Amino acid sequence: MEENKHIGLHIVEYLLGGSNNSVDDPVLSEWLASGESNRADFMKYKKIWEESRYFMEMDVFDRTLAWEKINKINQRKERFRKRFTRFIYAVSGAAATVALFMTLSYSGIFEKDMHTTLHMAVENGSRSEMTLPDGSVVKLNAGSSLGYSFDRKKKIREIYFQGEGFFKVAKDDYPFMVNTANGLQIKVLGTTFNLCAYKEDARVRTALLEGSVELSHNSANLHLNAGEMALYDLKTNELKKEKGLLSHACGWVSNKLYMDEMSLSEVCKKLERHYDVQITLHGNIGETIHYNGVLQEESITDVLNVLVRLSKIKYQVSGKNINITSK
Repeated sequence: MEENKHIGLHIVEYLLGGSNNSVDDPVLSEWLASGESNRADFMKYKKIWEESRYFMEMDVFDRTLAWEKINKINQRKERFRKRFTRFIYAVSGAAATVALFMTLSYSGIFEKDMHTTLHMAVENGSRSEMTLPDGSVVKLNAGSSLGYSFDRKKKIREIYFQGEGFFKVAKDDYPFMVNTANGLQIKVLGTTFNLCAYKEDARVRTALLEGSVELSHNSANLHLNAGEMALYDLKTNELKKEKGLLSHACGWVSNKLYMDEMSLSEVCKKLERHYDVQITLHGNIGETIHYNGVLQEESITDVLNVLVRLSKIKYQVSGKNINITSK
């Protein structure tokens, strides 16, 4: 980790000087010469850096100028340094192995029918944060993906989402629509909410911190005000409000897992995503054992040891594979 951060600083200095320059830094040159994988990583970082200029410089946001002249974003050195604070997240390894796939496509930049799209995915074992072209900020939990689209003809900001995310939606005249892989749609104008909608899960949960939202699925509709939570059950096709603590629903943002009568199987599902491991439960312990309390972010072994103390289970670890049985 320290070596990654160290070489990351040298890569930064190179990029700030212009990514088309020759490499004359002796430390960076030695690192590049030490292996083909280093050279491949270096080219990947250059590509991320070059592509990121289109959508990461959003500290001061003017909607009209952004949509009409997004390909002429100021590239002064001071802005380069601000942009790097996000780029270093990928270079330094601070978020483990964040899988970042970014595509930005434009058609009719100087016409009225401009269309902008962006995509980002985060692997299990990682988390990330991004600023959308409209100024909205999204934090993505492990195993999540997001597609962003703005179409001037439709006059709508649209998100295609699966996983878990914490959204701070910028206020705008254009509606902000979130479409989940489970078929639930959320409409907002400017608000803050947490959405847990992994495509393999049977339930979608929404926790609203600020503003208001409209949830819909087929003919079912539900309005949420600040402080309320909603549950959509895919098995019963039921969309309803549910009781709970907002702080618990958003606990992952502060690296906490709140277990409110949570089954062992659900705990393990969250651990698999967060630590990028495979957990096998033997017998029926997954649904018969439940927990109450909070887990702070630690190593997977530390977490498993806590669960062992709280219940009659034991575990074996073999690489990324974990087997849990009853005692």
